[in-house]
Amino acid sequence: MPKPDLNNALDNVEMAYSEVVSIANDMLSPMFTPINSLVGEVNSKINSFTVEEIRNFMMRLQLRAYEISETKEKSTLKAELAESLRKEKYATIFNEAQGTAGTKDNTALLAASEEIIVESLYNLVASLLRTKLDELHRIVDCLKSVLMSRMQEAKLSMNGLE
Repeated sequence: MPKPDLNNALDNVEMAYSEVVSIANDMLSPMFTPINSLVGEVNSKINSFTVEEIRNFMMRLQLRAYEISETKEKSTLKAELAESLRKEKYATIFNEAQGTAGTKDNTALLAASEEIIVESLYNLVASLLRTKLDELHRIVDCLKSVLMSRMQEAKLSMNGLE
């Protein structure tokens, strides 16, 4: 029995991963670049924000979340369509193939390999959109907490002056 070539298998995974992630990044970059920039701005200035600036960032982040939500739902649909098309191709090839069930399964699996990768791509895109949307909501919630603390501090200092 031949010894498995793990390095070759790892290289193949890395190559496929790089291609799929590159495509996903290209698809999402127009949407994620302004969000990442906005989050970076919040991160770099959070300690010096005024109450009004915090409110402004909360609104801007929530608007970005709104923009992502529709795209997230559409990407989930694409992932489901990719799965359906993969299953359809697999079934078609399996039914047309000759030989044992194992041979037919292998033939269909090889024929549907591109569809499997496309399904993985759209699952990745949908997952990245879900994650980004969830994180935007968490950042807004965190900013709400900061806002409430700042307002409470301001109220306490006003009461102390009276």
